[in-house]
Amino acid sequence: MNQPTISQYLLSTCLFTIDELNEQYCRLTKDELKRVADEEFNEMDITVRLGYPFKQMVHYTVGDSKRQNSKVNHDLYVRSKDFKIEIKYLKNWKSGIGTNSASKTWSEYQKDFDWLIEEIKQGHKHKRAFVIGWFNCVDSISRYLQLGTGGGSKPLVNENRLAYFPFLRRLKAPTHTTDLLINYDSAYKELSLNLIGEEIGPTCNCIFLGNENDVFHFAIFY
Repeated sequence: MNQPTISQYLLSTCLFTIDELNEQYCRLTKDELKRVADEEFNEMDITVRLGYPFKQMVHYTVGDSKRQNSKVNHDLYVRSKDFKIEIKYLKNWKSGIGTNSASKTWSEYQKDFDWLIEEIKQGHKHKRAFVIGWFNCVDSISRYLQLGTGGGSKPLVNENRLAYFPFLRRLKAPTHTTDLLINYDSAYKELSLNLIGEEIGPTCNCIFLGNENDVFHFAIFY
C-alpha cells in the first residue's frame, strides 16, 4: 500500500509556515526583516514549526553530533514513519567591526547533502530530507551561503556547490556569486539535482517554495 512521502508531509507544513510568517512580517521593510532574520530567529524556530504537525510522534535532536564523520543525531526523527530530517536556517553573522558573513561554513551544508545522498543510495528515498529555510530579505542567496571559489567580495561561482541549487539562475557568464538570483518560475516544481561527478543512481530531488512577495523561502531536498 502506498504511503505519503516525506516531501508530501513537508510540503504542506512549509507552505503553512510561509503563510504564518507572511501574516506576521508582511508590513516590514527589507531592512527591518533582515534584522528579524539575523537577531530574532534561529534554527530552533524553524525546526519546531516543521516538527509541530507530527505532534507526539516526533523526536527533536537539534545540534550536530558526529562520530567518525557519520551523523548520529537528526534535527527531526519520526520513528513510526522512519523519517529523518536535517534542517538549516540561513542567516548572517555580524562581526565586531560591523561586517556580515554567512553564519555557517559551506562544510556544514556539504555534510547534510552528503548524508542525504548516501541515505538515498542506501534505499531510503522518500524517507529522508534536508530542509533549508531563509527570510527573503537579501538581494542574493549568496549573502547567506558560501557559493563561491576563492576570496574577495565577489568570488566566481563554485560550480560543484551551485549544482545543489537548481532553482537559481545566472545573470551572466562568467558568473560571480552576486550574479545568482532565484528563478521563481521553478517554484513548486520537482527538480532534479545534476551533481558534478555524481555516480548514476537514485536521484536526489528538490522543491523550492516561495514567491517574490513571500517573506520566507524553503528548499526541500529529498
